Amino acid sequence: MNIDKWGEFTLSSGEKADFFRLGDLRLWLKYKDEEIWIGHQYAGHADSKEALDSPPEDLEWARWAPKEPGNTIKLMPVFPDLPLVVNSEYPLRVNPGASIQIFTRIPVWLRISIGKNDTVLTELPSIKLSRTWFGTPIEGELCFWAITKARRSLSNVERKPHMVSCPIQITNKTEEDLNFDKFCFRVERLKLFVYNEELWSDETRIVYQGEEQYSDINMSGRLPKGMENAKLISPPRKPEHRSLATRTFKMIFDESFLFGK
Repeated sequence: MNIDKWGEFTLSSGEKADFFRLGDLRLWLKYKDEEIWIGHQYAGHADSKEALDSPPEDLEWARWAPKEPGNTIKLMPVFPDLPLVVNSEYPLRVNPGASIQIFTRIPVWLRISIGKNDTVLTELPSIKLSRTWFGTPIEGELCFWAITKARRSLSNVERKPHMVSCPIQITNKTEEDLNFDKFCFRVERLKLFVYNEELWSDETRIVYQGEEQYSDINMSGRLPKGMENAKLISPPRKPEHRSLATRTFKMIFDESFLFGK
């Protein structure tokens, strides 16, 4: 089944495995011998329609023996565990003092948990992303490459259950134009909401302070104005601070530079 609803699911018992699909992720779950069995593989692309209700013969299973045996699991979306480098749909120029609203869409990870305390068994990407390095050779951080582009509007973008829409406001506080075609998007402090049966994050506000300065970044904790009645379903990975100062528009190196691949 395609995962388009989030929450608790009751697994079949014995040899029968329940099949789930989210993006490229193909997931089989079963409850056997008082253990949770989890097996997964990835399709060639996200729109593959192959029928995989029965687990492949070469599927590798991981097994968990829970503290309190039971066949109920929870499937919830979470953001990736690294920042993402996002390309804009086209090079953007923000004049001094100007602000723009853009949107990007990020493939979620699937968190599998059990029990009253939501004990996490594992997290799996809905789409496997390549890695890159954001920064300089001596200062920076490991990131994922985003597979989608930042846009001024999402009106013509196909809605998919494994993608979360992220509103971003960028303000140029300098006296020079801000020119960029990619930026580092830090998602670890963002919340996940369901709005009109789609995944959304709270709004990120980036204030550009200059090429050699850190940008001020604030996670608003809520969706943009006009988007009421959203339901919070996943808290941030790092909920302790909603603001930070860090580099957002800088040089990029791919992982072959780092790892010699």
